Amino acid sequence: MGKTKRILPLAALVITLFSLAPVVGASTLTVTLNPTDKTARVDSVSTTKIIFTYPAGSEVASHLENVSSSVKLNASFAGSDQGVAELQGSFDHQDGDSRSHVSVSNMSVSLDYTTTGNSTALVINKVTNITAWVTGVFAVVNGTVEASLGWRSFVVAGPMNLDMENHMVDVNQVGSAFQYSLSSQTYATGFLMYAFGRDSIWGTPTLNFTALNAPLSTWTKSYSSATNTTEFSKTVAGQSRFTADYSVNNQNYTLSAVSDPTGVVAIQGYANAQGDTLVMASAPPATAGYLEVGAAVVIAALAAGYLVLRSKRKPLATATAGNPV
Repeated sequence: MGKTKRILPLAALVITLFSLAPVVGASTLTVTLNPTDKTARVDSVSTTKIIFTYPAGSEVASHLENVSSSVKLNASFAGSDQGVAELQGSFDHQDGDSRSHVSVSNMSVSLDYTTTGNSTALVINKVTNITAWVTGVFAVVNGTVEASLGWRSFVVAGPMNLDMENHMVDVNQVGSAFQYSLSSQTYATGFLMYAFGRDSIWGTPTLNFTALNAPLSTWTKSYSSATNTTEFSKTVAGQSRFTADYSVNNQNYTLSAVSDPTGVVAIQGYANAQGDTLVMASAPPATAGYLEVGAAVVIAALAAGYLVLRSKRKPLATATAGNPV
């Protein structure tokens, strides 16, 4: 049997970034491709732990040590809305292939802040859940069906301002978390703005999946004939930590943001990876399953323990994609 000449009716592609341990900061990204209607569903759950430390007994501590609050907002957006345009722009930035026409048609967003303060630290757990429908992922190249995934490791570089339940909210940058979770704490938010508002950590994006920018062809590949599933897996060890410091009157303050992504790619049917493109093909003879390791390092560590990126660092990446059908 030769190469696949059409999109298999039941083929589905799933990308999942998951945490191997139940730590705060685990982020997940699932992309499910539907070859029947040529759409992709993108489900991203970006979880970031934001920590503000301050001296016990300080004026800031007196305002924050008993804080306990939560904010939950939900909204849906059409393709013409500004928020959708921001997400579209992040896909375009990562997708360096001029043949690609990946497009976001609509999306829904939920935002959840949980804030707790004590005598020395304020902790905000920020969870942004985005479900978006994307077209233009599939291409037929020389009669072979391909799925281009260079855009999967996207990052929203600037603010992503959305109208959610009559509140204009930036669901992306670290600094915006304080504006919405500490809206009644004017002294503390004013201090944070003065101490860190001009630092790059204030604008650090939380919608950031660039940790998975290594080509799929370098990931570990396995195929199960029992389930007819091809899987590409990658583990990103450790956590990403962005941090900044501020000192005044011999008192030290620290602001940090921590996240923890890793990932797996699975496709129903048999596929090979060429860079960031999955090419559908005929399955090998039925076996109990096998493991194939790419030429490059497959299990890649993002850091040994913690990767500390000082506040001036701003990560970006590029990738490729194919023609739509």
